[in-house]
Amino acid sequence: MENEQRSNWAALKSVYYSAIFCSLGFFLVRFLIPIIAYTIMGVSATEVALVFSVLTLGTAVFSPIAGRVVKRGRRRESIAFGAMVRAMAYFGMTVAIILNDIGLLVLNSIVWGVGAAFYRVGSDAEISERVIRDNRAEAFGRRESFSATGSIVGAIVGFEIMYMIGLETVFLFFAVMNIFGGLIVIRHRPPLEPHKEITLLPSVHKAVSAGIIALVIAASLDTFIAALLSPFVEIFILHNYPGLDLFVLALVYLPAGIISGLFGAPLGKYADKRNKVRIVSGAVFVGAIGTLILAFVPAIFSVAWHGLLAIAVLFTIGSVAGVMAYTVMSSVLGTAYEGRAGEGFGMFEAAMGFSRFSAPLIGGLLWDFIDPVVPFLFVGLSGFLLIPIYIHGMRQYQSAIALRNETSPVNDAQEL
Repeated sequence: MENEQRSNWAALKSVYYSAIFCSLGFFLVRFLIPIIAYTIMGVSATEVALVFSVLTLGTAVFSPIAGRVVKRGRRRESIAFGAMVRAMAYFGMTVAIILNDIGLLVLNSIVWGVGAAFYRVGSDAEISERVIRDNRAEAFGRRESFSATGSIVGAIVGFEIMYMIGLETVFLFFAVMNIFGGLIVIRHRPPLEPHKEITLLPSVHKAVSAGIIALVIAASLDTFIAALLSPFVEIFILHNYPGLDLFVLALVYLPAGIISGLFGAPLGKYADKRNKVRIVSGAVFVGAIGTLILAFVPAIFSVAWHGLLAIAVLFTIGSVAGVMAYTVMSSVLGTAYEGRAGEGFGMFEAAMGFSRFSAPLIGGLLWDFIDPVVPFLFVGLSGFLLIPIYIHGMRQYQSAIALRNETSPVNDAQEL
């Protein structure tokens, strides 16, 4: 029984350390690529969205494949392979920037997404299967903490390299660090835990599946809505406060990154012990309010540093809510697919990937053909519609898991 077991934190050390090295480029890639495409390569907002979208196309297509690989017990091999593929993508992005070739940048963005699929699914499954249910949100919170730390360090070091040596060298640095991160996790391979098979009655299996489907639909819609803005936040700020130095612009993300880095694990631990329906609903509500306020920040604050300070506060609040919602959803997926987490996370990441791929393109069309503020208004208002969908999905899942715990030979009930 699970309450007689303990989480294997020692086995996850190398996974967490790998997350630092492999996340060094996360912030700058997502921060710089829209700016490079929009300002240096001179493409439209819709084309910027296309470049940003294909970062997730590989993830959407290859996550189910990664899930099958991971299901065979090759979780760490999947993590290492994903890190190496992303290293290849960083090398390719370097060449694209040197040649000022938007097509080559798009191609390597797809490759980057392929690497992300194998890395993410392998990491999700490894974390989920190494810890007991009572610690799952905390375990994913720890991963978020290490990843956020890597992103902050990568941003600081990356900007130093960019200003001192050149933009191309930044991506080469990230490539080398991903290779190192992949080696860390593959060199340390603790034995796999005993296979845990939970036998379910057909009616119970159907109920659990229905609950998960409802949650995945809600999360996909949430991801789609949020991804509408992903490529446009930076160019929205530059559009309203022209002439900003890129380093100054990046600082608006710094408080949110510090909060995630310092408090990812405590936030996850808190989420483990609280009502998960309220956490997810609250996170969606906070995100919707923050996006609506963001749309009007330039109109309220004409002085750039006043506006940037307000945006930094919004990002920080949103980061706390986002980390808690993420750890809850990861914990839910890990519990639903206990013993076969790779399968569950493979399908989940695919659904999220397709949402992230299609949404920015719509956001680009709204920006180009209506007004730059429209994507922000659309996202903010749509967020409120997600709250009842999430509540329904979480409650349906809660009932299904309770039924599973009553009928399964492994009775490890945990209250949502």
